[in-house]
Amino acid sequence: MIAVFSLLVGMVFAGTFDVYVSPIQIESRVTNPNIVITHEEGAPYYYSSLYSRHAKESTDHGGYRSVEKVRVYNEDTIETVYSDDCNYRRRPIDCAVKNGHYYVETIVTMNDNQMIFRTTLYGPEGTIINTATRTDEMIVNWIRQQEVTVVETESRQGKQTMTHYGKEEMPLKWEIPYKLLQHHAQQASLGLWVGVKLN
Repeated sequence: MIAVFSLLVGMVFAGTFDVYVSPIQIESRVTNPNIVITHEEGAPYYYSSLYSRHAKESTDHGGYRSVEKVRVYNEDTIETVYSDDCNYRRRPIDCAVKNGHYYVETIVTMNDNQMIFRTTLYGPEGTIINTATRTDEMIVNWIRQQEVTVVETESRQGKQTMTHYGKEEMPLKWEIPYKLLQHHAQQASLGLWVGVKLN
């Protein structure tokens, strides 16, 4: 009953829509022990609350205007408005379609070389409206290893410098691992909402 009322209220007041933002999902294929990941699961929710005001909606006259009101919910608050038997923690996209609201999904995919931070906005029909991605990569520097001997001699003809290059060894590999930072969540969320244009 509450869900139906909320949906009708959202339709009556143009420019208002509800969004459920799920926590970050991590898909890790990392085998390198030097890659350490720490993250705040709720970051997409905080940044969606901050940046959702950048979303635009059609004026029906060929232009766009800012959406008047976006109500952003997370897994702790969504059930206060949509209190049916839908399990938002297990099947968020199904619940969003069933209850007729928008859904933001954030997936971080990692391997030993790259991290991809992707956030996607789904419409009430379950279709993708916009997506934004940020990446970070492992930096690899190769340090050359070769013995170099420099001999300086002084004679009547002046100073002479001789450089002798010894056997070159295999270069050293210096890895600088990527990091999952709050900055990635912030920039992806901003990119997502700035690009939203609803018809």
